[in-house]
Amino acid sequence: MRLVLALTGASGAVYGLRTLDALTALGHEVHLVPSRAFETVLRHETGKSLVELREKAAAIYREEDTSAPPASGSFQHDGMAVVPCSLKTLAAIAHGYADNLVTRAAMTCLKERRRLVLVTRETPLDLITIRNMEAVTEAGGTILPASPGFYHQPKDVGELVDHVVGKTLDQLNVPHDLFARWRGLPEPPG
Repeated sequence: MRLVLALTGASGAVYGLRTLDALTALGHEVHLVPSRAFETVLRHETGKSLVELREKAAAIYREEDTSAPPASGSFQHDGMAVVPCSLKTLAAIAHGYADNLVTRAAMTCLKERRRLVLVTRETPLDLITIRNMEAVTEAGGTILPASPGFYHQPKDVGELVDHVVGKTLDQLNVPHDLFARWRGLPEPPG
C-alpha cells in the first residue's frame, strides 16, 4: 500500500515514530509530511531528528510545499493518517483551511473519499474541539484519540503505544499483529 503519514506538533511523537516503523516493517510505501512543530516535539520528547526518519520514508515533504504530490487528488494512495494530530491541525481540517501540506493533503483525502485518520492526543476536550471532531467525522474522516486499551494486559509503555498504532492501522485496512485482539472475558471458575 501507498500511504501518507503526517506528523504534527501535539505531544506524542512516539505514536508517529511507531506508526512509521510499523508501516515500513510491513513493506508499505510511506510518504511523510512532518510539520515544523513536530520537529520541535520530536527533539524534546525523543532526542531524535528528522534526519533519522528519512531512510524509512519513500519520500519526505516540507510542510510548506503545497505543490508536493500528496496535495493533489491525482496522487494515488490508499489513505492518510495524522499521528499525532494537533488540535490546530484538527481545526484547520474541520473548517477546510488548507494552509499547508498537512491540511491540504487531508482535505484532498476527504474530497477524494480516501481514508483519513486523525490521531488526536489532547485531554480534556472542550466543546469547540468536540465540534471540530464531529465536522471531520461528518466529512468522512476518522477521529482516533490516542487512548490505549488495557484488555490485552500490556506489560510496558511500548505495548500501550502499539495498541494505539494498531488501531490506527486497522482504520487504514493494514493487517498487523501489534496487539492481541479482544477474545472476550474468560468464564468464571466453578
